Order: sequence, then structure tokens, then C-alpha cells
Amino acid sequence: MFTGTGGDEVNAHHSRSAANLPAPPTVPWLGGRAERALRELDVHLAPIPVLPVPALMGFGLHNPGYLRVGVWPVSPLVHPHLVRFMEQLPYELKRGKALFRDRIRRAGLPESVASPADPENFLGVMETGLRHFGLRTLDTMLQDSVLVDLGYVDAKALSRAREDAERTAVVPDLLCDTIALEVGLRSLM
Repeated sequence: MFTGTGGDEVNAHHSRSAANLPAPPTVPWLGGRAERALRELDVHLAPIPVLPVPALMGFGLHNPGYLRVGVWPVSPLVHPHLVRFMEQLPYELKRGKALFRDRIRRAGLPESVASPADPENFLGVMETGLRHFGLRTLDTMLQDSVLVDLGYVDAKALSRAREDAERTAVVPDLLCDTIALEVGLRSLM
């Protein structure tokens, strides 16, 4: 199966050497062990990978499921040569995926394909998934959790976040990261 995975990442404005990244959002349910680990976040770093880290994280989440059902995912947008090429382009050619959109137009596809008026996003799907499945997974985590047991998540703070999520219009995305990590760890057991 050919995928578009990595297309957003290779178009991102970033530098491999001098990135000025915004401060990450605070996670109120971090446990003491996670807070200690955060203080050492920039110690003994691995070399920067050729592929964008968010693309690698996506592969880690999705590809095992594809492979289990016999689907071999191929992601041409993160071929190392293409990633290096995109890093060297001026930002104007990457902004809004300008280079990719231009190639689509030159291939003869209509403007509705090259630059749709309502670009796709997965916010609605994410919200529905978190609301219907994520909160149930959080309920399970509050009873028995690898992350809580290891001290990476504070159970009381996570319980408050769970209660808050029930009352808000939008479930915070940060909960998805915690849930995904928990589910991933459980799959290894």
C-alpha cells in the first residue's frame, strides 16, 4: 500500500541543526519519574535521524498493525533523498506544500485536487475516537496502568484530566499521546 505518510513533515519549516522549537505544552498528569526524565531530555541524545521524527513516530504507531494484516506500507515521501532535497528548499516552496501542489497541477489534476478548498484533516475523527474509545481506555488505565505503576503518570492527576475531558467540548490531544503510549506498552506484555 502506497501512503502519503511523511508529506506534511517534509514540508515543515525546520532545521536539523539549529531548531528553535516552541516550549511543549505542560502535561499535568506526569508522574515523578517522567518529570525526572524530562530534566535529562537533552543528555546523551541519539543522532538526528534522516527521516522527520513525527513520521517515524507515525510509522511506529501504524505500521505494526498494517504488517499484522499482511499490508506492506510504502511511504515514498520520506525516502531519504527526498527528505534531504526538501531540507534544502527555500521555505516559500514548502509553505502550504507549494512544490507538491505545483507538481499535482503539472500532472494535469484539477485544482480541487491540487489545492482543495476544504483540506482534509482528522480532527473530527480524532475527537470521535478519543470521546468514544479513548475515555474508556482512560477508565481502564485508572484501574490498572503500566505508566502509573512505573511512576510516569500520576493517577490522581490523570483522573482529574479524565473528569475534565468528560465535561469539555473537545478532549485534549495530550490525552491521546498518553493513551497511545499505554496501549503500546500493553501490547508488548
